[in-house]
Amino acid sequence: MESSLHIKKSLGLTRGKNDKIDSQRIAEYAYRFSDKAVIRQHCTAGLQTLRDLLTTRDRLNKSLKSIMVSINELKRADIHQAINLETYQLAAIRGLKTSIKEVEEAMFEAVENNKQFKMYCEMATSIPGVGKILAIKLIIYTQVFTRFESVRQLACYCGVAPFEHRSGTSINGKTGVSKFANMDLKSTLHLASLSAIQHNPDLKAYYHRKVNEGKSKMSVINAVRNKLLSRIIAVVNRQTPYVVLSQA
Repeated sequence: MESSLHIKKSLGLTRGKNDKIDSQRIAEYAYRFSDKAVIRQHCTAGLQTLRDLLTTRDRLNKSLKSIMVSINELKRADIHQAINLETYQLAAIRGLKTSIKEVEEAMFEAVENNKQFKMYCEMATSIPGVGKILAIKLIIYTQVFTRFESVRQLACYCGVAPFEHRSGTSINGKTGVSKFANMDLKSTLHLASLSAIQHNPDLKAYYHRKVNEGKSKMSVINAVRNKLLSRIIAVVNRQTPYVVLSQA
């Protein structure tokens, strides 16, 4: 249940690796940090089904992306050969797209059949820019919004929480996000933030105001990501849909 990277970083400087050494290091980690052990709830059948469907969708998307990337790269060098190869793979491409659509429909059906999942999904998607896929991923990765105690913890898990890089007077680096994150959730949240900037009036105004003030576009987009997470957690905690306030 523990992150392998967390275990590795906690052991300090190490050398060598095999199954026996790894088992000893895991046992040492479990003994040293036993006071921080917490009881975790077992994954329910409904949540496990949703997780399996999401994993299947990710595999299908990777296969489709692999085919399309190779074809698009070949088009830059030999357009005629690329068209021929694309013709040979049309059946596979269509089949993958059909399978992805069917898996997504199964995911949406699983959410509809679970009252708790349905309620949280409706709460999250009431926020302009937040789609069903992001809502479902948050339900899965947060174990139905019970895994994290604060928005900051969730933002850190998603890789959008800013951290300082400073020490004394000699080191004064830029504040940035950490690469230790759930990159799948981060990429989906990034797409949601881009959609929110286009369709959410207040976030659109916020984005343009900050860019005009001289802020970098990526830092403003990251702020939008955090705002979306804050709003999602707020509506989930209140268990009421998001209300768009009228613009004066």
